Amino acid sequence: MKKISILFALSLIGFSIKAQETMQQVMEKRAKEMHRVICLSDKEQWKGFISENYAQTLIDRPMKTQVSKSDDSGTSAEKKETPSNLDGKVNMFQRLHSDLGGSKIISIKPNGDKLEMVLNNAVLSGTFNLKFAATKPYLIEDVRIQVEAGNR
Repeated sequence: MKKISILFALSLIGFSIKAQETMQQVMEKRAKEMHRVICLSDKEQWKGFISENYAQTLIDRPMKTQVSKSDDSGTSAEKKETPSNLDGKVNMFQRLHSDLGGSKIISIKPNGDKLEMVLNNAVLSGTFNLKFAATKPYLIEDVRIQVEAGNR
């Protein structure tokens, strides 16, 4: 009987250790889910992802975009700031969907509380630099994205 209870206790400890996800696993899941949702054309899915995966401080912060274009006549740059609310972030996802909606994940590289995800499609490549909270539930605290013409 004593052996059975020790075995039972050890199996419970092993189960609880296995059931807990590491920070790196959560970060990778959130990044892959971000890519999956960007590929959808459903604004409600975008809102749901942002609400569930972004820290409130990120949702409340305005995001800046800069679009640079180069051609034979020179280089032009256009800067915009998205509103500091959920709708502003949904508009950012709309732009990402337009640019990278049919993309594939090329690499995911976690490094501490940061993660770099590279996406490619036939025309553009995107590098996502995500920073995560250091404590559970490891929400996304910062997003920096660079989209360029051509594949990596």
